[in-house]
Amino acid sequence: MVVNTQAVRSRVARLPLVRLSWGVAAATLAAYPLLIPSSYYVSLAIDVLIMGVYALTFDLLLGFTGLLSLGHTLFFGLGAYAVGLLMVKAGLGVAAALPLAVVAALLVAVLFGVLSLRVSGVYFAMVTLAFSELTRLAVEKMSWLTGGADGLAGLPTPAWLGDRTVFYYVALALLVSTYLLLRRLVASPVGTTWIAIRENERRAAAIGYNVFAYKLLAITVAGVLAALAGAAHALFFSYVSPEVLGVDNTINVLLMTMIGGLGTLTGPVLGAVVVRAVGTMLSSYTDHWLLLFGVLYVAIVMFRPKGLLGSVRARQARQEVAA
Repeated sequence: MVVNTQAVRSRVARLPLVRLSWGVAAATLAAYPLLIPSSYYVSLAIDVLIMGVYALTFDLLLGFTGLLSLGHTLFFGLGAYAVGLLMVKAGLGVAAALPLAVVAALLVAVLFGVLSLRVSGVYFAMVTLAFSELTRLAVEKMSWLTGGADGLAGLPTPAWLGDRTVFYYVALALLVSTYLLLRRLVASPVGTTWIAIRENERRAAAIGYNVFAYKLLAITVAGVLAALAGAAHALFFSYVSPEVLGVDNTINVLLMTMIGGLGTLTGPVLGAVVVRAVGTMLSSYTDHWLLLFGVLYVAIVMFRPKGLLGSVRARQARQEVAA
């Protein structure tokens, strides 16, 4: 076995810089409400953190398993509506509503996966989109229960969650926990199998892996975590509308993942910063912010085709191979 000593030395030399970068990022996130005490910017950061969790779950499907689900927003909306209905209609508190929302997301994710995984490729994408749209239409039609197009307003959020600083740390804890869980999963034999399925599904099946079961597991894990993000979204805004089930929500999470970098975990969080924070700031300066954001997205696709973080990792890999 030949070991590329120069590549190993290069990787070891980068370790202090990588650790420093992670340390600075962790310190900045921990101290953000203290560094920028503005309620507006803290609220914006909360939104970014929640959408970062959502983007991480989408990356698990597309970036690591190769499943393009255009109906992933179904789980985000399910978490939001489950918590909203349980709190507004059933009078439950957050402590009781969240576990029930997770159970509901788990059951729906299994059913969703069993039905949608009967097809693959573009057909899978279209079937998942159809499920999501059917759910959105059902929510709009059942106005007696869901509030219809007007949505559910006035969720009885606990007073302690009304403090934006407290909610920021709750959202940060959710993001960090989701990241660590998914990082552990993708580094495990299960994650290796997901990547094998992404690279060559037929070969993975030929080796003996139960491709259907592993895909179903990915959809279930991603669905439950996306539902938690949706629940946090509902609690943060104290409001739920059918927009959480709309196609725009799927497009946004797809943009976050592509901009940050597929299969990187950290990339989608960076993508959430670009899509939510940069998009919001641009909209505050001009009515043509969508045009400017479109130009930014095209530039990223042209000059960083693997995403912001994905392109950096690809360049590092090429340098190691060349060394």
